[in-house]
Amino acid sequence: MMKLLQAMKRELGLAVRDPRRLIFLFGAAVAYLIVFGLLYVPNLVKDVPCVVYDAENSHFSRELVRDIESSDSMKATVFVNSEEEMQRALNMKQAYAAIEIPSDFSKKVKTGQGADVLYMANGANIILTNITSSAMQDILAAFSDRAAAERTALRTGGDEQLLEHMISPVHVHLRVLYNTTQGYMFFFLLGLAMVAFQQGIFFAVGAAVDGEYEQVQAGTHDWHFSSLLLLAAKFVLYWVLAMLSYLLVVFLVQYVFEIPLKAPLGTLLTLAGIFVAAAISFAMFFSAIFNCEMEFVRAIIMYPVPAFIFTGYTWPQESMPLWLQHVAAAFPLSWFSNTVRELFLAGHSPRLAEDYQALAILIAVFFSFGVLIFCLKMRHFRKKYGQMNAVEPETAPTGQVRG
Repeated sequence: MMKLLQAMKRELGLAVRDPRRLIFLFGAAVAYLIVFGLLYVPNLVKDVPCVVYDAENSHFSRELVRDIESSDSMKATVFVNSEEEMQRALNMKQAYAAIEIPSDFSKKVKTGQGADVLYMANGANIILTNITSSAMQDILAAFSDRAAAERTALRTGGDEQLLEHMISPVHVHLRVLYNTTQGYMFFFLLGLAMVAFQQGIFFAVGAAVDGEYEQVQAGTHDWHFSSLLLLAAKFVLYWVLAMLSYLLVVFLVQYVFEIPLKAPLGTLLTLAGIFVAAAISFAMFFSAIFNCEMEFVRAIIMYPVPAFIFTGYTWPQESMPLWLQHVAAAFPLSWFSNTVRELFLAGHSPRLAEDYQALAILIAVFFSFGVLIFCLKMRHFRKKYGQMNAVEPETAPTGQVRG
């Protein structure tokens, strides 16, 4: 136990002398929170610029234009007099959606023939496309029901409101659970912060592990006991530091960006503790493979984007090919990021027990292989560089080294 504490004290001293490790550990997630938190402050995409071409320009068509302008999702910013001008406005990105009302719009509606309203969107940005297309469908559905009720009331002398209910007897009432405003901050920010948090762990632990190799090669290594004990000290120390960093992230998410934590804090911290252990084990395994920190950094820098996508945070894992789902299962983040979002927003997660089991398996596998590789390579480096970096021994006349 005393040697473990001694090794942890040594490791803490190395981390203080190399502040990059602490900056990675505490700064990565905080930086992502600040940058992307400010980006998502509006929380909703509203007032998407639209171009309107009203070829009829009648009282009836202008009612539809007023409905479009009253939508929160869209904002009619450009009005044109031809389809060519409408297309040009889209090409020049003066607007991201376009609505064309035909010249015979009111005639066809009032005679029951049915009129076609052209809606075009810039599909290069699917978020804007989905928002405006959904809003346009709702606007046209409501306008059609109202127009049908007005026409029927004129013919029959009936009550317009009653007729509207008869024409459209089924109404949809949308109830969104957990993220009632459908805000993008609640959806994206937690996942991005967890990616950065994990990457900070990787960089810090990778520097700590590969730093031992570099010290042996440079002849400055000062630890003469078990390599396993050395790795265990790194594991414990960086686990404690990473949990402190995670508490800072939780504080910022709750009290600065006002994302409520609905689950018990103990549940969130239990999951985080197991995830941190898995992330450290993952980093120890892969950093142990490389001979220096720079090699590890070059390799691990390619990890965050695939890991974020494979977790299913933005694209459901169920929609991925089966073999990619198996690849994703090897990433600690796959068993953490989605559950964290569910704990924050819903207060529970049905897959919590499964996450615990999967992360425990990853810890056992990666830490075991990491220890094996690290100990073998430390023995190899000590054997290879020990005599080269030691003080030259006194040699006998025969050329053999004494005692």
